[in-house]
Amino acid sequence: MNRKPDSGFTPTSVRKVFRKRRTRSPWRECLLALLNAAIGLGLLVALLQLPSRLDSLLLVSKVISAVLAGLGQIGLGLVQLLAGMAQLLGLLVVVAVALGALLLMGNGLFRLVRLLIPGVGNSLLLPSAMGRAMAKLTTIRPPTRPPH
Repeated sequence: MNRKPDSGFTPTSVRKVFRKRRTRSPWRECLLALLNAAIGLGLLVALLQLPSRLDSLLLVSKVISAVLAGLGQIGLGLVQLLAGMAQLLGLLVVVAVALGALLLMGNGLFRLVRLLIPGVGNSLLLPSAMGRAMAKLTTIRPPTRPPH
């Protein structure tokens, strides 16, 4: 339901969107700046302690080795996937050729039977009413234009 706003409504306060931002005290800003700097300095000192606790060169070489091994496995996986897709495509071609051969063989046998026994071909035809119904279903008519 859409209600019309009350004509006597007057906003008592300014919307929060249009208010000015409160300014923080300089002491608070200084404290936050010192806190950020101290946290950053602490993190840098912690990072500088890592080489004495870890063999960083060995760590970097292991990481690079793991990344390269992963890339090699991805490449091998892609090659295997492509080989499988090629085999599937070959199988589909063989199945299509087999179906085509069966259809050709059936057609050839049917034609031989029609040649050897002349009356058989006419008995296998569709009844005329069914033939007309099939013709109506399969005939493509041009689209009709709507009147202007």
